[in-house]
Amino acid sequence: MAQKILVVDDEPTVRDFLNDFFTEEGYKVIQASNGKQAILLAEIENPEVILLDINMPGIDGIEVCKRLKAKKKTRYIPIIIITGLDDRGFIAYLEGADDFVTKPFNPVELTFRVRSMHRIRRLNTELLLAQGYIGQLEKELFKLHGNDSID
Repeated sequence: MAQKILVVDDEPTVRDFLNDFFTEEGYKVIQASNGKQAILLAEIENPEVILLDINMPGIDGIEVCKRLKAKKKTRYIPIIIITGLDDRGFIAYLEGADDFVTKPFNPVELTFRVRSMHRIRRLNTELLLAQGYIGQLEKELFKLHGNDSID
């Protein structure tokens, strides 16, 4: 199954370029043209990585990032901010972005960053699964010792 990337940009030419580029790289690309769509698609599609423009009408990329990182379902999806403004990328870091690139960007460099974020996502998933397994083991251990609750 192809890894999913959510591309969020209000400029159709940027979305189309990233769609074509990452589709050729073997990814399944999902597109959103605004922040509201981005939040909805992130929750429904659960992409491995989100490429998110900052400057968009309505809900901008920084607010989208903040909202996605606040939700349990989407907080571990890596977000790469794509911006023409270096200082806004820094602000996005403060709101939880995992990386940022400035426009114009090098598509090969962006591919490396996406791969890196995908590895981080996979490791986070493995960690969360391991934590859940340890929690189950702890519950079983307490049951064996006659204590049904963990305090």
